[in-house]
Formats: sequence, C-alpha cells, structure tokens
Amino acid sequence: MPLADISRATETLTTLIRQVLARDSGISPFDVSAAPPEDETNASPNYISVYLFHIAEDPHSRNFTTTAAMTAPSPVQQTPMGLVLNYVVTARSTTGAGADRTITEQRMLGYVARALHDYPVIDDSTVIPSIPPAPPNPPLLQTSNLQGTGNVFHLTLRPVTIDDAVNFWSAEQELTARLSLFYEMRVVMLQTPPAVGGAPPVLSLSELVSVSGRLTLSSVRSLLGFALPPGHPLADPGSPFRFIDCNPARAALFPPGAPPPSVPPENNRFTFEGAGLRGDRTWVSLFGPAGEGPGAPADRRVRFRADQPDPANVDWAIEVDGVRIALAARMTLLGDNGVSYSIYPGVYRARVIVGTQIGEGPAPRFLEQSSADCGFAIVPQIEAVFPLGGPPNARQFRITLYGAYLRDELEVRLSVAGQALRRDPNPAVAGNFNFASGSADIDFAVDTTALASPIALQLMINGAEAPPAWGVF
Repeated sequence: MPLADISRATETLTTLIRQVLARDSGISPFDVSAAPPEDETNASPNYISVYLFHIAEDPHSRNFTTTAAMTAPSPVQQTPMGLVLNYVVTARSTTGAGADRTITEQRMLGYVARALHDYPVIDDSTVIPSIPPAPPNPPLLQTSNLQGTGNVFHLTLRPVTIDDAVNFWSAEQELTARLSLFYEMRVVMLQTPPAVGGAPPVLSLSELVSVSGRLTLSSVRSLLGFALPPGHPLADPGSPFRFIDCNPARAALFPPGAPPPSVPPENNRFTFEGAGLRGDRTWVSLFGPAGEGPGAPADRRVRFRADQPDPANVDWAIEVDGVRIALAARMTLLGDNGVSYSIYPGVYRARVIVGTQIGEGPAPRFLEQSSADCGFAIVPQIEAVFPLGGPPNARQFRITLYGAYLRDELEVRLSVAGQALRRDPNPAVAGNFNFASGSADIDFAVDTTALASPIALQLMINGAEAPPAWGVF
C-alpha cells in the first residue's frame, strides 16, 4: 500500500538501528535520530544521525499501473510513484577524550553497518529478536504503523568513493570529513490522490440485430432501490424506496434469507436479456472476484446450471425462458464442477451457454454454443448507517452491510460528502475508516463542522458502488 507520509519509512529505519544496537552494542546511553548530523540539540552522549538528504524517482517503477478506477481529472495522478530514499548515517560521541570519542563513534557505525547488512529487506515478517530479560520487540513495520499494508523496503549500502564522500562533507562544513555510511531505501511507493467520487463506469451499451433463434446476450439489467434520508424534498411518503433502472446491472449481494425492512428486496435481482437463451441444457458462466469455499477473492470463472438449478443454488431463484434469465445474487454459489464459491462485490463478465443434445444413453453429449460476454456489477448493499457520537470535528459513524464478507483482500473505497477517506487502524480520527475481516461493519469519522445533515456516502468495493446512502446526525 503506498505511503502518504515518507517519514514512516525513516521511523522504520531508525527503529531497526535502535533495537539492534540496544541488544548488541553494550553502548549506553545512546539515541538514534532523523535529525541532520550537525544538530546539537540532542542531549544524549552517544548519538546516531540517520538523515534523509536526497529523494529520487525509482526508474524501474515508472511503468507501474493502477488497478483502481481512474477518476482524477488527470489519470496520471492515480498511477503509483516509486521513490528511492538516500540516507547519510553518522555517529557522534561526547563521552571521554577525543580519541575515545572517535573509537566509540567507529564502534557505533560498525554496529549500524552490521544491522543493515543482517536485515536488508524489511517486510511484515521482520522482527528484531531481543535477549531476555528484555521484552520481545514488535514487528518492525508495526512500530511505524505500516504493518499489514504490503510495504517491502530494500536497504543497500551505496559504494560511495572517497572523493565523493569528501566532496559531500566539503559542501557542508570546513572541518575534516566525517566517518559516514550512505544507504538507499527502495522502493517507497508514494500515495496517489484519493479517488474522486463519481458515477460507476459504463460497461456496455448496445443495440443488436441478429438472426432469429441465434444465441445472443444483449444486456444485463437490474433495478437499484434506495431510501432517501428523512425530510428529503423528493421523498415519497407512500413508498419507502426510489428505484433506478440500471443497464448494465448493479445487483446487490445478499446473504441467505429474507432482507430486513431497510433493504429493498428487489436489489439483488438481475436479468440477462437476449435471444435463444434456452436449449436442452442452459448454463450461466460468471467471471469475477470469487473465492473457492470461504477463500479469498480472485478472478475466477464460475459456471452453473440455469435450466435445472442445483438445489444448493435455490436462493439464486433462477428463472429461464427463451429471451431472459432472471437471477438473485447471493454470497455462495455452487458450480457445475461441484465446488462451492464465495461471491464478492466487484465487476463481472457473464455469458450464457446453451447445449443441444446430440446423443442418447446414460451419458448424453451436448453441442455447446456460447454467447459473447456482457459486463455488470455485483455491488455491496448497505443495510444501515448509525451515528456513534463524537465531537463535530471527528463525528463517528458505522456502516453496516447486509452480509458479513469484508476482508483485507478487497479494495474498499469510502467517500463522505465528496471527501475520500483512507483506511487506518484508528477510525476515530476524522478522515479515517476501518473494518475487521469477516465482519459487516465499517467505522469511520468525518469532520462535520462545515457540513449539514444528512451527508452523502459513496462506498465502492472492487470497483462496484453500493446503492446511495446517507449519514444523519
């Protein structure tokens, strides 16, 4: 996950050095700081400076592309930018006579070189072992609030020549060049601007002319229902929901059972329209973010019978005739290969396959004909938005989804009143949101001092946008 604050990378590096020296060096007291080498404000008698003096773009990451929807005014704004951070590491000691200070400084830099040689790659599994009775150290990235974000930092000692080192210090001071180490950290991915709220992408619009009876899939349609906030001027007292005809479909993902009163029961229904959609056998094939069993989502193709649905798929309420196939999206689906799949929100491609029987007997054969793919979305369904209190500059809310399927592998984006929020372990801070894997709740906080109730929410999971919802306070 890209960083918005590159100082976290520096904190990671200084913590690594501090933990290794505390364990191995026997030098006490000492301090490790990101301040420049000439800083005189540190009161520690033994002091290591890890100073970031240069930043460059990593040339190997210029061709990185994003999988997120490009919603910024300039699409290049939402492509990742890789950085190489260059550090100069120096030591300073004020203990003892001049020669003793120099020897202590050399010892400290030797331990630094050993530490960064032993841990050249920093990722979520990197832990600096401690020696009892000292308490165990936490994972290194956890100390800088980067644990679980997918960052991997590579450390390299740069082969700086004597002339280059002398020139470096000559530009900074008129004294003797300091003993120093030059390190680079790569690749630090710079966070792109948050996605701007907007309408979901149009996947397909078409008008087709085809030979009568030929298998054709022309569209996937659905009705998208939502409730307007109380007091809205367009609210209809006679009907709790407003509906929009969606083509391509935006079918909501439902768990088993009947929906609660706050959820339009039609929202998970979607219909394939075309011609020749019925034969001796009819299958539907979906390609999108699905997991085997309760597994993580990955792009998979799931094929299942539509003309005689498996009893395990009864909640999908499949209906077939020659010109349409109606279904209801649910969280689990049994494929014709006998594998049960978990269905997650996202953008899907669908095709209809019709089989004509060409043989008799206990194992008849079928000549299959497939339609072209047609795109649509299976979207998250918001069941409710609850206010959790808090001050106006950090008012807290909870989004409860209809169905507990949230997990870290999903790309979750949340915008409130046009402001894109970021996922952070502390959702009580304005501008942050967070959720627990396997839950249905998303907690967030927003600064409402300049906002009026209700505030519009835009929730997207894997590029599929939930029906409109509002937070009321």
